[in-house]
Amino acid sequence: MRWLSSSVLVVLALAAGLSSSAIAAPGDIWVPKEQRTPAPKLVFSDIPGARKRFSQLKGKVIVVNFWATWCAPCKAEMPELVKAYAIYRDRGVEFVGAANEPRSAKARVREFMQGMQIQFPVWLEASEDHMKALGVGPGLPATIIVDAQGRVAARISGVTDGAQLHELLDRILTEQASSDSGAGR
Repeated sequence: MRWLSSSVLVVLALAAGLSSSAIAAPGDIWVPKEQRTPAPKLVFSDIPGARKRFSQLKGKVIVVNFWATWCAPCKAEMPELVKAYAIYRDRGVEFVGAANEPRSAKARVREFMQGMQIQFPVWLEASEDHMKALGVGPGLPATIIVDAQGRVAARISGVTDGAQLHELLDRILTEQASSDSGAGR
């Protein structure tokens, strides 16, 4: 019994340590402009079945969150993404939920979307290969931010939160505004 209690305490301590470090610091995930590379040409499908690519959203900042209906950390962070979408959608930022779910699970995905009040587009058939191509993963959740030029600007492997999303999005929008004002000179 003493061994079991000690083991439980060790597991809880490790879990606490992992959960507090699971959210990466912005400096760890930000990609400086001169180091950014174009987002790969990945193909997903939306819920009705249309093929989707990031290039279709070029000119906008894109937040892509990889998640699954069965992923507990994904469920925990989704309300933060929903709130961030409400704040940033009118500022030229598009959010996409990249569900690691097959087409056959679209009813379950729709139910998840309704329960979480997700208003942004959700693309199905996201895979570990997609995540690796973007430099995150293989674990869920993961989030990337693509700048308006179609280049990966930030990578978050693991759970994100509202403060981190706001900092990164404000930073990229400020960067974009500076570039736009400099272009008009």
